[in-house]
Amino acid sequence: MREPGRRRRHRARIVGAIVGVALIAGVTTFVVLWNRGSSRPVSMGEARHRAGAPGTDQSTGAEPFRPAAGIYRYRGEGTEHLDMPPLTQTQGPGIPGTVTHLEGQCWRLRVDYSTNHWQSWDYCPTGSGLTENAGAFFQRLDLVVTKVDTSSAYTCDPPVDAIRTTQQAGDQWMQECRGTSTGSDGEVISSGPYTYVGPEHLDIGGTNVAALHYHRFRNLTGGQTGTEDVNVWFDAATGLPLRNQRVITVHSGALIGGVTYQENGSFQLASMNPT
Repeated sequence: MREPGRRRRHRARIVGAIVGVALIAGVTTFVVLWNRGSSRPVSMGEARHRAGAPGTDQSTGAEPFRPAAGIYRYRGEGTEHLDMPPLTQTQGPGIPGTVTHLEGQCWRLRVDYSTNHWQSWDYCPTGSGLTENAGAFFQRLDLVVTKVDTSSAYTCDPPVDAIRTTQQAGDQWMQECRGTSTGSDGEVISSGPYTYVGPEHLDIGGTNVAALHYHRFRNLTGGQTGTEDVNVWFDAATGLPLRNQRVITVHSGALIGGVTYQENGSFQLASMNPT
């Protein structure tokens, strides 16, 4: 039998995540199982209780590229998978999205994929469109022996253009953001091309909504390496994300043998009206 001190030295090491990407890694010297029962969809009521007042500025969302504050109902699905030890967690089908108004006409969208995973983006309207300025991420690993919380934050300095008012299908520009995370191996840089695919229309709860479709591909370098391949459709009037499809792969070589995290998911707005 191993001594308690030796067991502690062989506990799992968890590496954190940044840039809205679930960069989660862990290894153990014994069999670890994911407690799937602890992860479940977040209800609209839970999202309202957590959010409280949606913001200091209770405007109606009539401003260009600034949606009304409140809780929006998204529907979607996804999986989060870690290869070593083999762990899997699901997202959705109910995915509340909370819009909070910030200072300077900026606003934040927080999406609750499950009770164990949320992500947020900070946007600011400008005279020429909408910028992404910062974001944050939280994920919980519920292991047999313990629960491990991972949080991260990133900034885009200078802010990167998420929407440009003067654009044509096929226009492309570069984006770069940097972030840190609990348990990470240093700063991670997320950079790559951002392409305006073109205008489209989506059926949102029976309403035909004009959308702006963008494709983002980013390489991750620094503390972890990988790729983030995301398609996002913004409301052409308010800038609210209407639809999101993503495939994320992240590798951390800091641990024995290296570990790989993969996320594949999507969500779409179910109603234009917040609660």
